[in-house]
Amino acid sequence: MKTYLSISFLLLGSFIFAQNFEQIAAEKSCECLHKLPEINDKNYQNCISSSLTEALTMGDVKANMEKINTVDGMTTALKEIDILIKNTCLVDGTSGVEEKRTLHYSLSKNDAATNFYRMGKDFMESGKYKPAIEAFEMALKNDPEFVLALDDLAASYRKLENFDQAIHYYNKSLSIFPEGDFALMNIAVIYTMKKNYQTAAAFYLKLIKFQPDNAEGYYGLGRIFYFRGVYEDALINIIKAHKIYVVDHPDYSKDSQQMMEIIYQEMKQKGKEKDFIRIAKENGVNIK
Repeated sequence: MKTYLSISFLLLGSFIFAQNFEQIAAEKSCECLHKLPEINDKNYQNCISSSLTEALTMGDVKANMEKINTVDGMTTALKEIDILIKNTCLVDGTSGVEEKRTLHYSLSKNDAATNFYRMGKDFMESGKYKPAIEAFEMALKNDPEFVLALDDLAASYRKLENFDQAIHYYNKSLSIFPEGDFALMNIAVIYTMKKNYQTAAAFYLKLIKFQPDNAEGYYGLGRIFYFRGVYEDALINIIKAHKIYVVDHPDYSKDSQQMMEIIYQEMKQKGKEKDFIRIAKENGVNIK
């Protein structure tokens, strides 16, 4: 019989937990970046490099070095640090994303395009995806940069399981609005379904970059790590998603709770139960 943990989140700001070296490196990177007159790729990477070297010498040095003694280990650590930096000190250029979102997630100024789009939405909501596609295509003939039409055209193709066409139109949408969370999330889902986990992860990372408060990016990335058997990183990302869900979408927290329980079972079977508990506590989870 499987045993399940009772997992509760301590959402108190005063909760103190041990930091792993990635978290320490991210904090020190933020301190470094805030001292710079401007941020570019070179000094961004320099701040990470120097902060990582310092963080590795703090805490359990042997365990820290073991985590990065492979290419995959180092790559995973750097990605985690990059995500933490962008969540902590917002140096990723996310300013203006909401303004762009308002601009692109609105109806077209072309009346004909808007009328065809509304027609397509009606078909779509009725489950009539083929006529919906035709209507969205007409909308795009009148306004080729109509992001909502591109996204819903892609969504209609996805409903018909024409994934290649769906990917094509999501990419067209992203060429106009690279920060578009709808396209980023859904193209990542399709690549996950196609078991192209590397590409799916890249899109989830972009979603996290542009929408650091969007739980879907962390949840999707956590599932990718789980499918690849990287359970520690899966757990870290699912916990991040769960924290956001608990506050913003309590109904969704059931899914992230279930994912944590599944990861627990996998780690327990591999003799890594203590690692699960350690990672959970480090990320603000109370295990009972």
